[in-house]
Amino acid sequence: MRRVLFFNRYAKTVEEEEVFHGVAMRLAYATAAGRLTLAPLIRRKIFSVIVGKWASSAASRWRIEPFIERFRLRIDSFEKKVPEFTSFNDFFSRKLKPSARPISPSANAVISPVDGRHLAYASMRNLSPFFIKGEKLSAEDLIVDGEAAGKFTNGNILISRLCPTDYHRFHFPISCVPEKTFLIGGAYSSVHPIAMAGKVGAFLKNKRMYTLLHTETCGDILMIEIGATCVGSLRQTFHSGKPALKGEEKGYFEFGGSTVILVFENGRVTFSPDILENTARGMETYVLMGDEIATFP
Repeated sequence: MRRVLFFNRYAKTVEEEEVFHGVAMRLAYATAAGRLTLAPLIRRKIFSVIVGKWASSAASRWRIEPFIERFRLRIDSFEKKVPEFTSFNDFFSRKLKPSARPISPSANAVISPVDGRHLAYASMRNLSPFFIKGEKLSAEDLIVDGEAAGKFTNGNILISRLCPTDYHRFHFPISCVPEKTFLIGGAYSSVHPIAMAGKVGAFLKNKRMYTLLHTETCGDILMIEIGATCVGSLRQTFHSGKPALKGEEKGYFEFGGSTVILVFENGRVTFSPDILENTARGMETYVLMGDEIATFP
């Protein structure tokens, strides 16, 4: 079975991801029988709805402490104390203390909008074949608004994958004025590398939300939140048309794996060298929300 490796920016080491429900994931997506039977069931909306309802119920609270212990989460970073969580979803979409995720003070920094594993491409035309196995991901495919797609043709793109073990609130990568978000309904396929097997279909077919961010420093940015297996809801907490500061909360995912994509106008930003280098060799880079992922002139 495929091992999922990533580069940890802080430890400067290559690490293997500990996959939540890894046995079930590999059974469903890495075996012929699973792809024929389990995977289609998991992709159905009803599966995610049922899991989401359970995760929002008080009956799910018993899973919180074992989850924290298994994945060695730092409870001192939580805004709430563990007994105060009313359900697994309440814990999953938890807020953190501001000190737990300091925002890069650099004036020309674009920050990571999430805790996650990142891939960065200087051009959407040059996505690594390691990642997409020959499939093409163009601005026209990804962006449903034709006028917006034209603006981002050949743009810079950052793909940030969140695991169930991550902090699941997403934030503005730079000070901006956000437009109103619009929703595209879709499937609930997993965005995990084991499930995607190098294909980009989930990015184009899953439930997703688009928000155009207007900035004074690096043009317009398209921010896309993509739901995945068991993600009951994508919640937006910002106010459209109101200026937002770099690092300010934009919204959160409820239980499940998920992805955030940032698309920049061509040449407006330069991605951090470590993310670009690791992407070139087919490896994600683990970066926390608030840390620098790109700069602008």
